[in-house]
Amino acid sequence: MPSVKIIELDREIEILPGQTILQGAMANGITFGFVCGGNAACGTCLVKIVEGLDSLGARNPKEDFLAKAMMLEPEYRLGCQTEVSEAPLVCSILSLSRARERPARG
Repeated sequence: MPSVKIIELDREIEILPGQTILQGAMANGITFGFVCGGNAACGTCLVKIVEGLDSLGARNPKEDFLAKAMMLEPEYRLGCQTEVSEAPLVCSILSLSRARERPARG
């Protein structure tokens, strides 16, 4: 079963082959932004692939359209569209990174 290490959580999770990063994260109790409902329309589920990019398939047409509109570099992928293969991944979930950078209120 493929593993995905999420840098912000210092946690490694197992994801079923063919699941998206977002689906696998949610199955493991990890939630992060996906305002459009996982339809590749908003970019809130953006992840940066730190290791294992070569093991991923090409962007599907929906992801490719949004990636071009957002002028994304190849290592930035939509968690709702990026399906994992058998190879392990290390990724940064950008919405979790931003949440950690916010100062505490109070």
